[in-house]
Amino acid sequence: MFGRCRFKLPRLAVKDSCQWKSDWFLKCLSTQSKPRRLKIMFFGTDDFALESLKRLHEKYKSQNLSRLEVCCAKTKHLVPAVSKFSTTNNINIHVWPPDIKQGEFDLGVVASFGHLIPSKIIGKFPRGMLNVHGSILPKLRGAAPIIHALKEGFTETGVTIMKIKPKKFDIGDILAIERVPIEPQEVRPQLTHKMAVVGSELLLRVVDDLDAFEKVQVAQEEDEVTYAPAIDKSIAFLDFGRQTSTEIYNLWRGVGDLMKLRCRWKPTNCTTRFGVCLPPTVLDDLDLDHAFPSAESGQAVLVKPSKRRKYLCVKCRDGWIAFQSIYHGTKKVMQPQDFANGFLGNQSVVVLGNQSKGDIKEIRLGAEYRFVKDNE
Repeated sequence: MFGRCRFKLPRLAVKDSCQWKSDWFLKCLSTQSKPRRLKIMFFGTDDFALESLKRLHEKYKSQNLSRLEVCCAKTKHLVPAVSKFSTTNNINIHVWPPDIKQGEFDLGVVASFGHLIPSKIIGKFPRGMLNVHGSILPKLRGAAPIIHALKEGFTETGVTIMKIKPKKFDIGDILAIERVPIEPQEVRPQLTHKMAVVGSELLLRVVDDLDAFEKVQVAQEEDEVTYAPAIDKSIAFLDFGRQTSTEIYNLWRGVGDLMKLRCRWKPTNCTTRFGVCLPPTVLDDLDLDHAFPSAESGQAVLVKPSKRRKYLCVKCRDGWIAFQSIYHGTKKVMQPQDFANGFLGNQSVVVLGNQSKGDIKEIRLGAEYRFVKDNE
């Protein structure tokens, strides 16, 4: 789908580059008899999980599964996407933890579920439980692998199908991996959907040839483990003295649809949030470091290189970052010009001229107009 092969053996399984391993694996796949129709219980919540459920439901409707039911956790307010789909399509829903009998289902499938599954539940599935995880394990174990991949500036991630083990998240043996490229300006919703589709397709391949994939499953390499823990609002607190423009932009790519990046506007001592963060490359033609060689981290300027281009730019530890859609305190959203009119006053910085480096006709930088780290 994305110009990549749909299945790759984990690195551990191919690190000796022995051709016979690949040949043997393909032979395993080609000689499998048609598997019996499985009874599957699906555990999931959000849109990432929904794609896998949709594909399993298609198999069920085409009579390639003998049974498909869903387990969801109760939520206080929002109805999970998996619950909505299951209700609409008359799929039986079990409330977590499910009260099922030993062997009532053959296989459990988990995707973005958020609950550690105990051994007493795993043991009720004769074929065990599979997990669709949004990274190339053992990298980025945890609840938020897609967010952390974007935040860290990864250019590639992937989906892993692994066996569920009790007591810890994401530690089971790997059955299959599919690599997924990350585009430079791709944001979390886009990457999540892309990976969800890749994961759903890979899951079906594993389910269809489960015996063959189990024969080549491998343990994870513990010396390569990294983590992607769940996030809270503290991740969005900016510190321009410590973060580069690229780091701030990558952070926005990862969490900008979930929460607004925030800091404090020093002149008013008021929390300010940013709805839109632009890639640092939009400022490459302006060479702001040349224009403001003495600028300190957090200092803000209004940049107007043309009638259509107006940015609120902030000096970072390295480089400058451009923001749009600014929220000061409880005020409604403001564009860069509105913020400058209200808070930069006569000391606002206006850069006029064309887009050539060094063609800057007017510079008035107010040292006191700066953002600092929020303390809430």
